[in-house]
This record gives sequence, C-alpha cells and structure tokens, in this order.
Amino acid sequence: MLNGGDAERGKAIFFEKVEVQCSRCHAVKGQGGTVGPKLDGIGKLRQREYLLEAIVFPNRAVAAGYENVTLTLKNGAVHFGLVKGEDDMELRLESPEDGPLKIAKADIVTRQRGLSAMPEGLAAALSKRELRDVVEYLAGLK
Repeated sequence: MLNGGDAERGKAIFFEKVEVQCSRCHAVKGQGGTVGPKLDGIGKLRQREYLLEAIVFPNRAVAAGYENVTLTLKNGAVHFGLVKGEDDMELRLESPEDGPLKIAKADIVTRQRGLSAMPEGLAAALSKRELRDVVEYLAGLK
C-alpha cells in the first residue's frame, strides 16, 4: 500500500477525481484550496505511513494550524475555532464568530478537540491502487 504507486495517476486523482476532491481543500504549487494545509514539500516532511494514515484516518493527527477546538473559560464564555498557535501561557484561536483571539491558558476550564475538516471515509472512494497512487504522488512532493 505504501510503495509502487504511479505518481502521475496520483496527481490526476488528487486534482481531478470528484469523489475525493483533494485539491478543493489542499493546494500544491499554488493550485487548489486553502481549507486544509498546503502540501508543497510534504514528501520531505512526512513518511509514507503518515500520508496514508492522514488519508484513511484524518482525525488521528491534525496538522498544526488546522485543529478545531471548543474552549470553555472560567467566566463561562465558550469560544470555538482553529488553534493558530500556543505556548505555555496562551492559546491563539481564529474564531469564525470573534476573529483572532488570545486566551490565557489559566482561563481555560475545558478544551475539546473537534473533528478534522477532512471527512472520514474519503479512502472508501479510492481503490487500493488509487490510494497507492495518491501516496506516491504526495511522497514525491519534495
């Protein structure tokens, strides 16, 4: 499943196969969407196992800057959005309702991770050969 795919067929699937629409959310070399992470250089950054798992089980590991969370604060306020960064003291959240927020971690009572924007079950729309081809294409993005 991890080796032996055809990168050109994988590229065609990535950009053209309507059932998975990878390029609707992900961009490569400026082509594609912005909902998911850009994939330029992903083959240098990640192993084939990671690439396959990200397609088959998108909620296991969510790329930095794309983690959806719901936060409940000590004052009772609830905020949700994308975690854009954090350190020991604060969390930076991009909220669709409130815009960019900086929230002190000491003020957070609960933090619930939401689902990835990438839907589960996309791999079911691909044959094993197509999945291998997509992994080959992504692995070649150096």
